[in-house]
Amino acid sequence: MGKSIWLEDVEIEKLAPLTDEMVKMAEKQLKVKLPQAYITLLKEQNGGYIECNAYPTDVPTSWADDHVNVDYISGIAEEDGILDSEYLIEEWDLPKNIVLISGDGHTWTALDYRKTKENPPVIFVDVEDEKIIKLAPDFETFLSGLTVWEDEEDEDE
Repeated sequence: MGKSIWLEDVEIEKLAPLTDEMVKMAEKQLKVKLPQAYITLLKEQNGGYIECNAYPTDVPTSWADDHVNVDYISGIAEEDGILDSEYLIEEWDLPKNIVLISGDGHTWTALDYRKTKENPPVIFVDVEDEKIIKLAPDFETFLSGLTVWEDEEDEDE
């Protein structure tokens, strides 16, 4: 994959390095098979902020006209990881059978297991607009489509 997508200099509490046991436990608890590209990424670093912070969309969202914000990818852990999905789905009244990999309550990026048990598409759930947008057919495509969003204001400076 070459260059790491993780932001180096962001001070966050790092989750414990990912083990195969943690993956098995998470898959059992979530009743899904996690994408291999996701597991590979988390073996590099178990979640955190990412350099490429946006994913292009064909449709406007409450976030922007042509992209969604993805500034971190959750790792595998009880707290601050994808195992919080069940609680957050209840809390925010989100669709069942998704695994939240990023989000802040109003918008979420998730692995969509509603029609599959493995290799799920990646979706964007817009709670405010009550919209679900398919971002990518799978996690690998999602990763390769992530981009750094340059604000036009930044370019003026």
